[in-house]
Amino acid sequence: MLIEFSVTNYRSILERQTLNMTASTYFKELESLNTFVPDQDDGVPRLLRSTVLYGPNASGKSTLIQALQFMELQVLNSQKESQAGDAIDVVPFKLTAASRAADSEFEIAFVEQGVRYEYGFCCNRERFTEEWLIAYPLGRAQKWFHRVFDTDAGKDAYKFSTSFLGGRQRQTLAAQTRPNALFFSTAIQLNNEQLKPAFDWFKLRLRVFDSKRGFGPGYTVQRCGKDEDRRRVVAFMNSADLSIADIQLKETVFSADILPKGMPAAIKDEFLKDMEGRKFVEPLFFHKDVNTQETIEFDEEDESDGTRALFAFAGHWLDVIENERVLVVDELDTSLHPLLVHHLVKCLHHEGTKAQLVFTTHDTTLLSQKLLRRDQVWFMEKDDKSATRLYPLSDFSPRDNEAIERGYLNGRYGGIPFLKDLDFYGV
Repeated sequence: MLIEFSVTNYRSILERQTLNMTASTYFKELESLNTFVPDQDDGVPRLLRSTVLYGPNASGKSTLIQALQFMELQVLNSQKESQAGDAIDVVPFKLTAASRAADSEFEIAFVEQGVRYEYGFCCNRERFTEEWLIAYPLGRAQKWFHRVFDTDAGKDAYKFSTSFLGGRQRQTLAAQTRPNALFFSTAIQLNNEQLKPAFDWFKLRLRVFDSKRGFGPGYTVQRCGKDEDRRRVVAFMNSADLSIADIQLKETVFSADILPKGMPAAIKDEFLKDMEGRKFVEPLFFHKDVNTQETIEFDEEDESDGTRALFAFAGHWLDVIENERVLVVDELDTSLHPLLVHHLVKCLHHEGTKAQLVFTTHDTTLLSQKLLRRDQVWFMEKDDKSATRLYPLSDFSPRDNEAIERGYLNGRYGGIPFLKDLDFYGV
């Protein structure tokens, strides 16, 4: 479960910005549906099942998602997918000389297998300059490791607590860690078992979808290959009133006949060399004839954009709920009717699940206290330095039953575009 995420000096973010998933003790509405208590000692507070981010275009919403994705990818891949001397793909805030020369910092707090962790690192294009992990088994803080680049010595200095096991192995792990790789990632590659639960949170629990990656239908198609999962996908889509009788899969073998007739011969030959003979699986949707109740087959392209988008979401949504994952989505409302977005959010708001959702949207109809608590809403905007500022709705002490959507659109909470009158036809 995600507790909070912080980032400093990354793209449009200059000063430290923190997204907190802790439920406010001042708000009691929808407590059983929209919040939960982690399986953990009393040191971890009640957490939110979802958080939504609002703000104008270019305010930094996508940057926050990219920052979390960057951290995820560095933990998973920095050791195994980079080579010595490779640049780290980090971008600092570029609008001041000091920030261009400074490191970027990322820190996250989460719970996995009943243990709370706080993990973070600092880096620039050349190397990781600091890295730390604090664990709270039985609620007591243990700083398992702390790595700091010693500029005078020109190498990393490590401190390990006695609770981080394996005296000789610790030094071996440190010696094997490259400047452009994380100690955390290196230790996992070298089979350190003590760090595996924390690593599994990034590998198995966290799911980040930015606006470029988005949701494709492939995973849902894969799930439909099993009868029980297919029935669950159909039920999920029909809960959104789509009246789908069934979904079946059709296998197609790639051939030259699929390619456009006017395609240049050279390009066509390349496609055939790489693709000919490959098998593709696509969904077929079945609806009932309104008079005879006979099932009628529809190809995927015959369905609406909304139906296809919901189908692409379905497998991931079921997976998130079943396995209590942390789902982070940029632009959740893309291609979806507002009521479908409401439906997706409500699917995660029920007792018994510890799944979490963090998402960005421009859909203001979600700002209803019948759907979201006041502590689930956050805003983003640029300050006078053109740097992103992240802040919660709760900063404004909104009243119970306050018309939050109207207040937001009227500019009470900020986080909206500042529009100027322009004469597009003038000189």
